[in-house]
Amino acid sequence: MSPDSPSPPQISSLFLNFDLWIRAMTPQQKANWIRRLFTLVILGGGGAAGIFFALPDGWLSKISAAGKDDSLKVTEENILEIQNTPGKLVVTNMMLDCNPDSKKLKKLLKKLQEEKYGERIVVAELDIDDHPKLAAEQGVDTKTLEEFAGHLNFHAEGRKLGDLIDETDPVIVEKTIDRMLEGMVQRIDKNWLPEVPGMQRDTGQDILKIKRSPASN
Repeated sequence: MSPDSPSPPQISSLFLNFDLWIRAMTPQQKANWIRRLFTLVILGGGGAAGIFFALPDGWLSKISAAGKDDSLKVTEENILEIQNTPGKLVVTNMMLDCNPDSKKLKKLLKKLQEEKYGERIVVAELDIDDHPKLAAEQGVDTKTLEEFAGHLNFHAEGRKLGDLIDETDPVIVEKTIDRMLEGMVQRIDKNWLPEVPGMQRDTGQDILKIKRSPASN
């Protein structure tokens, strides 16, 4: 109990004085006080109700959804399934705690999916802190994370198409996705991928070459 808090005897004294004050009232005075209290209750309830009914439809669900993260999380167990999603471009955002660039890309990808691409793309996230080895396998340089400035990679039908590194410009991100989706439809040749500033194309592993032994004389 703080020094300024009333002691139990003081509280008892307050209740006693209040009781004596009530007893000293005339019936008319008591009726007046009851009307005042009733009016305050009505006004307070009416104000609260006015605020409640003035709120837009779905406000409670929006507040609940604001704190909920329903992003598709990439793990060692599901990465192949996600990257092999049939008929869709899979965009994986490499997330790093307290990194503004990965958070900016998260918001941008969500906006683009909701307003433009819809079900044509799958947006996933790979948490670098939780899965550093997996992130490294997907092209993230985990030795220089202090310089991390955003990293997206792209897959279609299980094939890695490329990476967009250190680039958060909304125009470039959108242009990259547009061209990749066009390439998925047209498939002009094996080198259809777009040339976008900041993007690194994944060339895959070298094919094993077998040399023919010289013919014996």
